[in-house]
Amino acid sequence: MMGIKESGLQFVTDIENAVIASRADMMQGLEDVTHRINGVANNLKEFKAEVKAELAQFKDDLAEVRTEVAEVKTEVTEVRTELAEFKASQSEFNTRQSEFNTTAMEILIDLQRRIPA
Repeated sequence: MMGIKESGLQFVTDIENAVIASRADMMQGLEDVTHRINGVANNLKEFKAEVKAELAQFKDDLAEVRTEVAEVKTEVTEVRTELAEFKASQSEFNTRQSEFNTTAMEILIDLQRRIPA
């Protein structure tokens, strides 16, 4: 049987052991939380790098699309210019054709007048 002194020392030793165990559990918990925080931080870094890469690719794609749109606009302008030139040529042709038809008609009428009936 233990005396009061031994019981008191055992009680204090048990409390000290419980405090040490509690601190060890707390340190383990803090270490777990630290690992989780570091894991989240690493995941965020990876995600940020992926987003940056995708954004850079998007910017490149957008620049390419803008270049292509500019090229299409240039081609459309060229086609419009060619169409305007064609319309002008067609209009000139129509005017000359009309003049030719008028002249041909005048010649035919003149020939009919000259041929005895």
